[in-house]
Amino acid sequence: MKKELVTLFCAGLAGAAWSQAPEKAEKDGLEWDAGADLRVRHELHDNVPQAGGGVSGNQSYLRIRPRAWGEVKNEDFKLYLRLTDEFREYFNPSASRNGQFPDELIVDNLYLDLYGLFGDRLDLRIGRQDFLGPQGPTYGAGRVLMDGTSGDGSRTIFFDAIKATVKFDEKNTMDLLAIYNLPETELSWGHPKGADGSSPKEKQLTYNVPGATDMAEYGGGLYFKSKEFSEFPFDLYYLFKRETKSRFRGARLPGRDTHTLGARVMPKLTETISAEFEGAAQAGEKDGGDATRGYMGYAGLTYKPAVERCKPFFTVACYYLSGDRNRGTADNDTAWNPLWARWPQYSEMYPYHDRGVCYWSNLIYPNITVGSSFANGHKVSANAGPMYAAVEDGLGGGDGDLYGWFGMFRYDFPLLKTLFGKRGNLTGHVTAELLDPGDYYTSDTVAYFLRWEVIARF
Repeated sequence: MKKELVTLFCAGLAGAAWSQAPEKAEKDGLEWDAGADLRVRHELHDNVPQAGGGVSGNQSYLRIRPRAWGEVKNEDFKLYLRLTDEFREYFNPSASRNGQFPDELIVDNLYLDLYGLFGDRLDLRIGRQDFLGPQGPTYGAGRVLMDGTSGDGSRTIFFDAIKATVKFDEKNTMDLLAIYNLPETELSWGHPKGADGSSPKEKQLTYNVPGATDMAEYGGGLYFKSKEFSEFPFDLYYLFKRETKSRFRGARLPGRDTHTLGARVMPKLTETISAEFEGAAQAGEKDGGDATRGYMGYAGLTYKPAVERCKPFFTVACYYLSGDRNRGTADNDTAWNPLWARWPQYSEMYPYHDRGVCYWSNLIYPNITVGSSFANGHKVSANAGPMYAAVEDGLGGGDGDLYGWFGMFRYDFPLLKTLFGKRGNLTGHVTAELLDPGDYYTSDTVAYFLRWEVIARF
């Protein structure tokens, strides 16, 4: 643990040094900039239901993720580089040495932006990049396209991709995407250790079955965004994804192709009431000829009363993802493929669920969310509802379709508005989740997830 503390201290000194330099240095028409951030999380969880009827054991650990970035740009281009690592300190089980310091330094982002091509009709981004902006997911609510490296949690979320943004006018754009993500990356240094700390264990950044290895993901598509009608913005998209063959317990699992066609609309009904609807359908084929198909639907209604002081909101919604009743058979696979949306959409507990890291599928979730933004940076939200399996596939070991009653609370707050000067800040959040299992599982023990987090940005 001493090494970790020394590293944190050094990171803080580096951030302080950076912050004392001019905010932007200009030379020969170029702007140079750099920065860093440090995320520290303490997570605890227990009794999370697993496949076959078991539950997860008690776990308590620190997750420490330092990142450093630099960029050079002018009005025509930007070159951006970001490096990251994430290591852990386990308290329970105390014998675990997964992710021990210094773990693995990885190139998290490395891309080139080219602006204003073809008469300012086209912007181009080439290289390793995130599909996440300051306001949230780049594409919709992130239900189909957000995280390209779900295998390592939130250490990275990058895509090795080319993104071309065609600007028809100020209100209508279309992104053309080409993606090729490998299960391991060569742009890294170091060797992450296994649970016993005795041998290298490469992180599998991509997989669709827990424990599977060597699966690459590639594809792309079109994503159209329109704000032509201010009261009725909408998105249209088509995505293709190829998941190659993978290795699992000495066998080869077949690859599959998936085509997804979808639409999202966000009508503003009144000054205080808005809605969101999204639907998508999938069709594809596994190696060997077995057909696949799936469906996704979301409907939500949000009320935001005109109260500026605390900005409350109330949302009632339902999320549907199709399942496969005949899972594991040669019959057509009808389960929703989450594509590149394997991130904590609703729950931080879900990554430890029975289907593998954030494998959102076979779900009906009617839910209510309430929240408020107050006191300049303070935000609270709570979400709750019953979770059902769309079909009884037997994965949980029980004989019903009720996953259980789920509840979540989160509080985001500022700590320091500035760090070492004018730029940077210190923020945090706490979150708690509970799941009272239903008859889909054999367990009747309440599962929980707790986390506190602090992020320092330099």
